[in-house]
Amino acid sequence: MGQTVLQITDCHLVRAGSKLLGMDTQASLEAVLTHAFTNLSVSGIVVTGDIAHTPQRAVYRRFFSTLKQFSDAPVLCLPGNHDVVAEMVAAGLPMAPLNLGAWSVVPLDSHIDDMPAADVSAQNCHDVREAMTATAARHCLLATHHPLVAINSPWLDKDRIQNAAELLDSLRKPGPAGLADKLRGIVFGHAHQEVFARLERLPLFGTPSTCFQFMPGSTGFTLDERPPGYRWLRLADNGRLSSDVCRVDFFPEQSK
Repeated sequence: MGQTVLQITDCHLVRAGSKLLGMDTQASLEAVLTHAFTNLSVSGIVVTGDIAHTPQRAVYRRFFSTLKQFSDAPVLCLPGNHDVVAEMVAAGLPMAPLNLGAWSVVPLDSHIDDMPAADVSAQNCHDVREAMTATAARHCLLATHHPLVAINSPWLDKDRIQNAAELLDSLRKPGPAGLADKLRGIVFGHAHQEVFARLERLPLFGTPSTCFQFMPGSTGFTLDERPPGYRWLRLADNGRLSSDVCRVDFFPEQSK
């Protein structure tokens, strides 16, 4: 037994009828969700930021309404650097940890409104520790927006979470029994590409955008031709975590 969690990220929704970089980001989101929900049901959905590129209440409400057309599973939404938290809250987006049986998916807010660089404060770390302490779940998955390690793209790497090792230490410092052993992995967005890395022994998973992709290894802003994607996270009751990325078979025309 276990949980199956869908991660989507970097939807970059704009006003209805508009496009971004030549792409209809609403249409690409719907294509991703149609692909994801064709054969599988899910225990929960995690959205790791940059939900909107035009961060208005109506855009966030359209996003959540779109999700609910495909699934009634519980949802965790995190803000990315293009998001505005006040508008997300006003739109009613769920931002609390997902408690799913033996697992809890815990959010780490790494964003500042309208600023590309990550910022993880002592309060952010405290909030994560509190959530990990409060849950009865035996295993935790941390979800955030920015990468915690360099991904070999200098223009993206400069904005990553710079104090990742210190962050991990703060989450593992002595506390309630079992707290230091709960964390099993971390998922993130922002990179617009598939990433697998490790921080010490902890697996880190970056996920393709539901719209346009960035070229891996690029030194400056460069779009990739790979199609939109998403990630499955399979969370076993014994704490084992497995994951794979899927991509849609097509994607809307994109300007080069």
